[in-house]
Amino acid sequence: MTKSSTLERQLLLGVASFAMLLSAAPAYAQTPGAGETEEDVVVATGIRQSIQESLDLKRNSSSIIEAITAEDIGKLPDVSIADSLARLPGVTAQRVRGRAQQISIRGLGPDFSIALLNGREVVSAGNNRGIEFDVFPSELIAQGVVYKTPDARLATTGVAGAVDLRTVKPLDYTSRQFNVSGKYVINDNGRLNPDFSDQGYRLFGSYIDQNEAGTLGWAIGITNQSNPTQYISRELKTNQFQTGQLADGTYYASDNPRSGVTSRDFERTSVAGTLQFEPDETFAFTVDGFYSDFEDTGIFRGVETPIAGWSGAQLTNSSGSGDFVDSATYAPVGGIVRTDTEGTTAKIYAIGANLSANLSERVRITIDASTSGVDKSDIDYESYAGTGPGILFGPASADPSLRGSLTYTTPSDGAYSVDSSIDYGNPDNIVLTDPGGWGQAGFIKEPQIDDQLNQIRMEAEYETGLSFIDGISAGLIYTDRQKTFDSNEAFLREGSGFVDGVAGIPNFLGATDTGSLGFPIAAYDPTDLITNGTYRLDPTAGVQWSVEEKILTPYVYVEIDTELGDMPVRGNIGAQYADVEQSSSISGGFLEDSYGDFLPSANLSIEIMDQTFFRLGAAKSVTRPRMDQLRASGALELNSTACPDTNGDGIADTIVTAFFNPAQNQTCFKINGGNPFLRPYKSTSLDAAIEKYFSEGGAVTLAVFNKDVDDYIVSDFDLIEGGAAVAPFLTGTAASTAGASLIGLSGPVNAESANLKGFELALRLPLEDVFSALEGFGLNAAYTYTDNSLDFQGQTIPIPGYSKETFSGEVYYEQSGWRARVNTRYRSGFLAEIQEFDGSLNGQQALSEFIVDAQLGYEFQSGKLEGFSVNLEAYNLTDEPFRTENDLDGNGAGTATFVSRHEDYGRTFNITLAKKF
Repeated sequence: MTKSSTLERQLLLGVASFAMLLSAAPAYAQTPGAGETEEDVVVATGIRQSIQESLDLKRNSSSIIEAITAEDIGKLPDVSIADSLARLPGVTAQRVRGRAQQISIRGLGPDFSIALLNGREVVSAGNNRGIEFDVFPSELIAQGVVYKTPDARLATTGVAGAVDLRTVKPLDYTSRQFNVSGKYVINDNGRLNPDFSDQGYRLFGSYIDQNEAGTLGWAIGITNQSNPTQYISRELKTNQFQTGQLADGTYYASDNPRSGVTSRDFERTSVAGTLQFEPDETFAFTVDGFYSDFEDTGIFRGVETPIAGWSGAQLTNSSGSGDFVDSATYAPVGGIVRTDTEGTTAKIYAIGANLSANLSERVRITIDASTSGVDKSDIDYESYAGTGPGILFGPASADPSLRGSLTYTTPSDGAYSVDSSIDYGNPDNIVLTDPGGWGQAGFIKEPQIDDQLNQIRMEAEYETGLSFIDGISAGLIYTDRQKTFDSNEAFLREGSGFVDGVAGIPNFLGATDTGSLGFPIAAYDPTDLITNGTYRLDPTAGVQWSVEEKILTPYVYVEIDTELGDMPVRGNIGAQYADVEQSSSISGGFLEDSYGDFLPSANLSIEIMDQTFFRLGAAKSVTRPRMDQLRASGALELNSTACPDTNGDGIADTIVTAFFNPAQNQTCFKINGGNPFLRPYKSTSLDAAIEKYFSEGGAVTLAVFNKDVDDYIVSDFDLIEGGAAVAPFLTGTAASTAGASLIGLSGPVNAESANLKGFELALRLPLEDVFSALEGFGLNAAYTYTDNSLDFQGQTIPIPGYSKETFSGEVYYEQSGWRARVNTRYRSGFLAEIQEFDGSLNGQQALSEFIVDAQLGYEFQSGKLEGFSVNLEAYNLTDEPFRTENDLDGNGAGTATFVSRHEDYGRTFNITLAKKF
């Protein structure tokens, strides 16, 4: 069956399901007519209020959007804002170190969408432009809006869409609000490392108030947290180059598995505040700010076990048949004990001001200015230990007493266990050393990231008074962004603390608790080993880059409000023109480029029946490349074979024609890494949706979408013009030869096209709309099916973040102060992006996930405890691990696969006490 026929079958199923839901939906409540008695109105609060406000946003928008709204101040129902967003149709989240941190929209990963804060683009703490959503505490976010179709007034968007996180506006409230809460957190994996706790906390407080006239409002919210993460890490490494094969065709691991436990503590203090002044409808001024100071400290303790032939180890026994062995024993194995100190400290801020004023009855101007920045420092400090020096390649490699046997038991779910003849949890059995004979006893990286972004918008809006065009807006957005990165790397050599290549284990803390892994590791504290001279730093060339963008975006936006027959029609049409200048540092100067993109968009919403809307959207949009993809190299490499330097002054002065042919990748200069001449991903999208609202909190929706993506970025070879950056390195014949200034680039290039299409089906149903006896109960469900195609040089390339199917479901109850909910979310397998040692992202095929969360709480409705609530929360109830797999035979057909990475995050339980005044 072809892909297209599969999609057609799924789409027909979706349409049929929508039709059944639509026919079964109750009628939307009508306004009472003359002589009719209006029943008492029940004011919704909590869960139902959140659903109603989210549906109001969706219904009243002229674009196709999804929205989440906090149940109360500081009460988005999840630990991470990404968890809440992942419950929306077409939105999925990827867990990083156990926390939902990245999101994908409609099958396109984090690189393809943009996050906004109060409508403005903000900096990111990673190498990418996309934010890490766990930077923003859910308590400080009042609403999250996902734009699936763009409009010309958005500050920026992506091929997949944009996510606008919105903080509290104090004049949305009519009275003083004061809220406090405290949360106790515990992870059921326990203390896997003895120096990290499995318990934490989250504290929150907010104050919202207004003056007596209701024209001036102020709000401030503060959170402080210490959130533990404990997980067992298994990396069996099972691609075609990391496995062996028995005579019967059964595969076994044959590389360098890495097994151990990771403990982390995410400490964060965040503040959000808003000052809002609106003396009348003709003038408004708002200032809002966000600040977050966080430290994510952690440690990995484990063992690398080289079991490949190059290490001297051999497979001595195995059991099981099929794709992969059930167990395998290797000997002699020299284990490399790893103690990796990992951490991040960062300070991020975002400040914005918005002034809006009427110049006349029909003309209104808006000026919006913002600045944001981040200063981030990472550390990855590796300390090595083993049974002796050089047990892999040194003289000790022949000493049988320093090597042992290992048996791996490998069940099909990837949760393998290890039985070792050497007890690596006993400090008497290991020493600090260079176990591999590589000449290093450790390694340290301390990357620094600095990101600054300034943005200003000026807009004039004209109210036409016409029957079909409500208003016309024209504006200008200017964005200036600069991001720098320095990896700061050094080898750790043996210092004064080593004698005959070894040093004793310092600061022994006990053994790790490796649980079902069964491979305890001696835990020691390496903090002082550099400062006390045990290790000697030997700096090495790392990676440095700086990328700057200046983008000027004029736009026109026309708001439509008319009727088609007796059907109300709303919408917008408009266009942006993005004029982009980008540059990246390189030895000798900068490589610069400029280009422009015309980006039209149109959205229509037609109310074809009462509370039934048909929506259409069409647009061209772009996603600019990752910031690290735009980087040039820290230094040019001169190809002395093609362009020799005959006098040794570092300047090419002649050409050897036999080795100079740019068309065949033979150039004078080479760069490996990024590409400062990259163009954006470009998308032409078509969207359609039908939405039926049958009550204030009930709706059923069906949406279909198609995206044609051009200039897709892949890794390949390209030629770029070096110009002034390479001119100082050419003289004589080399300077006068055509093509000598071209740089051969190996890295990201714009090369291919892709297509994504699919549909979304969503239902929000208060069950009292169907059966009055079920008052307070409700359910929400969403299903998305996406199909994609991307081929490069005859091979299918997976798109990061793409899942063919996603589903989220929720059953809730809220009545008389009680509230309970069970949430589920599922996504089929996808290409996950895993951060590697050098900071780059490596795509790995993640297996499907099904995650279940639950909450139960009670809020006192009267008496002295009125406003006091208790909430019990459980996350990842089914203890769903994060897993990746590899093709064992490397043919990409998936005929023989096995789990490569398995991370067991455990369950997290919270108890929250809250009081609102």
